[in-house]
Order: sequence, then C-alpha cells, then structure tokens
Amino acid sequence: MTVIFMRTLILYIALTAVMRLMGKRQIGELQLPEFVAAVMISQIASLPVADRDIPLLHGVIPVLTLGSAEVMVAFACKKIPRLRRHVYGEPLVLMEDGEICEKTLEKARISADEVLAAVRSAGLASPEDAECVILEQTGKITVLARKSASPLTFEAAGIPAEENGAELPVMSEGAANRSFAEARRVRGDLLGAELKKQGIKAEDCLYITVDRRGNVKAALKKERKQ
Repeated sequence: MTVIFMRTLILYIALTAVMRLMGKRQIGELQLPEFVAAVMISQIASLPVADRDIPLLHGVIPVLTLGSAEVMVAFACKKIPRLRRHVYGEPLVLMEDGEICEKTLEKARISADEVLAAVRSAGLASPEDAECVILEQTGKITVLARKSASPLTFEAAGIPAEENGAELPVMSEGAANRSFAEARRVRGDLLGAELKKQGIKAEDCLYITVDRRGNVKAALKKERKQ
C-alpha cells in the first residue's frame, strides 16, 4: 500500500510540473492542480474496472490520495501567496495599447495570431481598439476594449437606468434551483401564486426567472405556445 501511495504522489507532482511547463493554454478552465487531479483520477479509476486482476483498493487508494492532495494544495495556496503564484501562475499582459508584448508571448508560448483572433472574437475591428489583452490563470484570454470602441452605455450617455438585477433561473425544465431561489428570496408558494396570476402552469414552462425586485418571467415550452 505504501508503494501505491508514494507512486501516486510522485505521479501527481510530476504531472503538475509537466503541465506547468506546457503552458497555461493546456489547462482550459481548470486550475493546474485541478486539471492534473482530474486527468489522473479519470485514468486511475478506470483501471480496476477494465482489468479485474487489479485489486479494487489499487484504484481507491490513488483516487483518495489525489483528492486529498488537491485539497491540501488548494488550502496551502490560499494561505501562502508565493506558493499560489508558483502553482496557479499569474495573469500575463499579452497586448497593451494596441502593441503586442513579444517577450510575454514567447514566455506564454502563444502566437500573435491567437491574440489577434481573441481581439476579433471580442468584436473589435482593429487591434488598436483593444486597450489590453490579458492571459488569465485559467488559460482564458480576456480583451479589454478602449472606451472609444466600447458600446455606448446608459451611464456614458448620462441617462438614468433602472436596475432590477440579473434575472436568475429559479426553475429550469421542471427542476428548481435552490441556490438562485435563495438569492432571490423566492418561496415555492409565492412563485406558484405569481404564475397563477399570469395564467401559467409551472409544468408548461421551459424556465422561470426572477429578478432582484421579484419580477417573475416564464418562458413557455414550444408545444405550449401553439
């Protein structure tokens, strides 16, 4: 058992180091330790299922070890900022004021074409319309547009706008979302009463949203619209 435990920890550390060297673009939306743990767990957990000669504990122990290691790494990174920077990395500025930072591109192993593609994906016609392009820790590229290239907002136009808050789906396809319901302080009986007032049945709704002011909106299923 000790050998399995140690081999799992060694693989975890080795994979984390390899993925860190491969660059942030390989991580996707997961943080580095989470990605490594997910890959290893998916592979290790399938071994006892595919090969009956492998004892079940040989799959359970590594999975538990990886889960514990990920929790400990996350806790340590939260408490030690320097460790967090080494494990999760830091955001990198790829472009500023329309000028690409070539040294940063080389460090992140990202091409200029990818940066320009991100600018186009943000709906900007020219790289000069981008004030800043940032490579986040998750590997996602964020594009911040100049004010002159940003869409006109109510605030910029000096027009007061009514803030009702985001419309959160408290129910989707018949399933209630407790988290959103609690955020909007919605009780089932009150929601049912509001739908009844609108002449709508909950089972006829594809989803139901509620904003901060308690306004209820329901999207009917296609067959119910006809």
